Amino acid sequence: MCLARMAATSEDYPPARWIPAYSGNYTVSDRPSTYPIQYVIVHVVQGSYNGCISWFQNPSARVSAHYVIRSSDGEVTQMVRHKDIAWHAGNWWYNCRSIGIEHEGWVNDPKWFTYAMYSSSAALVRHICRTQGIPRTRERILGHVEVPGATHTDPGPYWNWDLYMQLIQASALLEEASVPLTLRAGESATALLRFRNTGVITWLPIGSNPVRLGTQNPRDRASPFFTPGSWISPNRPAAVAASTPPEAVGDFVFTLTAPDRYGVYEESYQLVREGISWFGPVVTFQINVVPWDIVYDNTSPHFTVSGSWSTGTIATDKYGADYRWTSTRPTSTAYARWYLNVPRDGYYDVYAWWSQGTNRSTAARYEIEHRGGKTVKVVNQQHDGGRWNWLGRYYFVRGTGFVYLRATAPSGFVVIADAVRLVGPHNPARR
Repeated sequence: MCLARMAATSEDYPPARWIPAYSGNYTVSDRPSTYPIQYVIVHVVQGSYNGCISWFQNPSARVSAHYVIRSSDGEVTQMVRHKDIAWHAGNWWYNCRSIGIEHEGWVNDPKWFTYAMYSSSAALVRHICRTQGIPRTRERILGHVEVPGATHTDPGPYWNWDLYMQLIQASALLEEASVPLTLRAGESATALLRFRNTGVITWLPIGSNPVRLGTQNPRDRASPFFTPGSWISPNRPAAVAASTPPEAVGDFVFTLTAPDRYGVYEESYQLVREGISWFGPVVTFQINVVPWDIVYDNTSPHFTVSGSWSTGTIATDKYGADYRWTSTRPTSTAYARWYLNVPRDGYYDVYAWWSQGTNRSTAARYEIEHRGGKTVKVVNQQHDGGRWNWLGRYYFVRGTGFVYLRATAPSGFVVIADAVRLVGPHNPARR
């Protein structure tokens, strides 16, 4: 804990902490002017992370490495600058031309070699190779045991070189993200994540090791936005759209379908080369799932009238630019109709808006057609104008639903057909 508090940030690799080794445990230099940096050498501590850091700070050690990596979470501490020569390889020629990375653990105990450690170390090696111009190959990324004249055996037989090199050689940068920030329950929308292939392996959409987008946080979770017919599986939204060689851009296009439960959802994705490794940045975004809230004004294509209706604009409490009206009488067959075309099955709240006045009907008859039949709501349009008035909560089947306003009422008044609103779906609990 004390080490963490005193650590600064690395200048050579900003994700790392900076805790300098004792000055007598390495050679000050000015690489790459004095020596080219051509190799990365992989070590295993034969001890703990904090113990290794303490040892490199000890004047008695006479050894050091540029970096130390923790097993549990991949934390990185830099202890010698890239420009300086760490004493790690047991070969002066290689010391002068390499960067050494120590990994917490023991060579004969594979449990220390966690995915977090491999992933963190690979990201560091990619950075070193990119900044120093080192090819990302096994000829330039060596184990300590492979250094000529070495007396050490690390990283040992349990070090997974295949996984490690796949992580080093496969990498990506996010170029563009186009995702919906708000979706209504059950609504679908297209998402695009575009990555640049910064690795050395061509991404293939099909085959034995295709590159796909996978769910993260936690990894391989079933996403609530899974869309059958668009996604490969509940944890794989898409494969790369086309073969993508190094330095080219690959698109991952998929459909997000919002779940029924409202709220803010956090979605995280990362690239995966199936059967090999995960790589690239974890992309996280939030989607707000909200109810459908649809207004059908009298100008909507979902609105129709039967009989003789006039257009009014005088009322100041109207919804939108105008409204429709007609005179009432007990035998009238005139009606206005709003087709709801409900987006998905469920319970919805239905509202009506009218402009109030002394000539309005006190017995305006709204009829709501839903799965259970027809419900009549009689309202007084002389009051409660200029706002949404609740007509009830009803269960509708997708693509159905009508609201009628009848002119069947005592003579001498008018009914106002202005707007209807649908909000939901909801659970069947009472309002």
